[in-house]
Amino acid sequence: MSSIVRLLKSYPSLPIIGALLALFSSLSPYFFTPGNAESILLANSVVLIAAVGMTMVFLTGGIDLSIATVISATAVVAGVVMASTDSVFLGTCAALFTGLAFGLLNGICVGFFGLNPFITTMGTALVARGIAFTLSEGIAVKGTPDALLDFGFELAWGIPYIMLVGIAVVIVCAFVMSQTTWGRQVMLFGSNRNAARYCGMNTRLIETSVYVLSGLLAGIAGMMSIANLGNALPGVGDTLLLLIIGGVVLGGTHMNGGEGSIMRTVLGVTILAILTSGLNLMGIPFYDQLIVQGALIFVGYTLAMKLGNSNANQ
Repeated sequence: MSSIVRLLKSYPSLPIIGALLALFSSLSPYFFTPGNAESILLANSVVLIAAVGMTMVFLTGGIDLSIATVISATAVVAGVVMASTDSVFLGTCAALFTGLAFGLLNGICVGFFGLNPFITTMGTALVARGIAFTLSEGIAVKGTPDALLDFGFELAWGIPYIMLVGIAVVIVCAFVMSQTTWGRQVMLFGSNRNAARYCGMNTRLIETSVYVLSGLLAGIAGMMSIANLGNALPGVGDTLLLLIIGGVVLGGTHMNGGEGSIMRTVLGVTILAILTSGLNLMGIPFYDQLIVQGALIFVGYTLAMKLGNSNANQ
């Protein structure tokens, strides 16, 4: 019993996942089917990759409001490069470079100049959105190479390649956060900045680095969005920001830093994926789904914080 209690305190979103699985499996015979599972994985791989980056920013007590529009910008830049060169490699390099550039801009402004992360990343979000729509002229960038289109629909062991990229991102980032000195420094910085400084840590560099990684992961997510949708869309990130933040907070990662994990975010994104799939199968209209998602984020985050605080008090 004690092991179950510890598990629930470590991953407070597990009861919500169990409840949603039980609910939707009883309401729809199509919920537990291979086709539905594949659609869930494909639809949420981009959100998962970006949410991992947002988690690391949250763990320092920051926020990256630009991540969704940076996904759009990296997708458009990559789409333009691939349309002119027919090279997935060059397109990938362009996407990663663009994501890193935005991440570095955010990181320097927040980490080295001490600017407010909310205002800073809101500004870069507008810049990224402007670049995406200017380069694309507001329409989808066509000319995606066949190799990337094939990648978007191929499966390995029944799992879409796009989702395998997301799983690889989760594994690498979870290992880095839990098993490296840098990961421990991020957690210490988020929980107590003064203590981090007294320990001799380069706090400016640490804070900058999480935004750089967030930008890099946005670049990867931008490429995966092209593989999933077939074209580079300048508005692909318009609906993603709330899903990304919702997945992180539903998993139980604290917005004020120092408490949370990559695996918690995986569970938070899973909750939103299950909810969206179940509501679609039930025929619930999109705008009504937003109401349900908002209510679930509120309830789930409150539950996660209560469990987290009870764990800290013991």
